[in-house]
Amino acid sequence: MNDSKAPIGILGGTFDPVHHGHLRLAMELATDLKLAQVRLIPNGRPPHREQPGATPGQRAKWIRVAIADEPRLALDDRELMRKGASYTVDTLASLRADFPDNPLCLIMGRDVFAKLPSWHEWRQLFDYAHIVLIERPGLSATYAPEAAAELEQRSSENVDDLHHNLAGVIYNYAPPPLAISASRIRQLIASGASPRYLLPAAILDDIMDSEIYRSPTSEAKE
Repeated sequence: MNDSKAPIGILGGTFDPVHHGHLRLAMELATDLKLAQVRLIPNGRPPHREQPGATPGQRAKWIRVAIADEPRLALDDRELMRKGASYTVDTLASLRADFPDNPLCLIMGRDVFAKLPSWHEWRQLFDYAHIVLIERPGLSATYAPEAAAELEQRSSENVDDLHHNLAGVIYNYAPPPLAISASRIRQLIASGASPRYLLPAAILDDIMDSEIYRSPTSEAKE
């Protein structure tokens, strides 16, 4: 049990690029769940999806720029510094060593949780952290039997359970809808269309200057 220190949120992803959907979700979680902070952790080499188009340095820089004025959000680049595949269980073990007295809240979509048994040493995740499940409008999930069993056993509707236990709770959270995706931003840039207002202006300017995501024939359209 731990009543003295607030939980730390862990929001991982490729952030390829980071956008307002990521940032607003992190802020909503920090406020509604009374988190000490939310740490944005860009994947190094994610084993379950395509490798990012932007370099680790670019993705880290974009997050740093996006959250520069918000103390409740923090860039955590430990996966970018690690060699080999980025396994979440290793990241959580490292975070637990750094924050032994804070509950940790691993944030993921319900569709991701449905396939959790395919992850490396997935059962150990509950030894290190709570899981906060994000409801995503329009997405349905068919749970692996083992994931469904954990959901039934560990679910709580009481946010205080995230504060009073270091790990092991599954909490459902439905944020206000904000339909923005990194893949849509990349598609717009590749086609020559503008994704302005979907992500921070400074990050978009850097993307356009570096020509990342641009197809050889695309021309920017404002």
